[in-house]
Amino acid sequence: MKILNPSENISSIIALIESAKKFVVMVSPYTNLKGWEKLKNAINDAAKRGVSVSYYVRKGEGLEGTEELNVPIYEIPMLHAKMFFSEDKAIISSFHLMNNNDINWAYVLDSPDEYKQLVSFFKKNIASCC
Repeated sequence: MKILNPSENISSIIALIESAKKFVVMVSPYTNLKGWEKLKNAINDAAKRGVSVSYYVRKGEGLEGTEELNVPIYEIPMLHAKMFFSEDKAIISSFHLMNNNDINWAYVLDSPDEYKQLVSFFKKNIASCC
């Protein structure tokens, strides 16, 4: 288990995206990517290099600043979970991808069992809504 320092939250998400080889799943119900060029570039660059990137937001509320992304964005009713994962790394958090200075935590899942549980939760409760 590793809880990140709040100052590492976004850089850890960007590192996860940049290291992905096959896929990236991003779940952030409330999103405002205005001013986060490095994050948007990492997402678009991953898609350009053939990584399947999918982005999930809360229906009707989570699209601010995503118009520059070249990845599928799925709107899920009542979504409140926050998770980011690739084929071999996963982060869960209390933060939404909003460019603000709120103090939030992020937890890096570091065991295969935790990773499997996260993916299972995602498939059952989020991906099945699309």
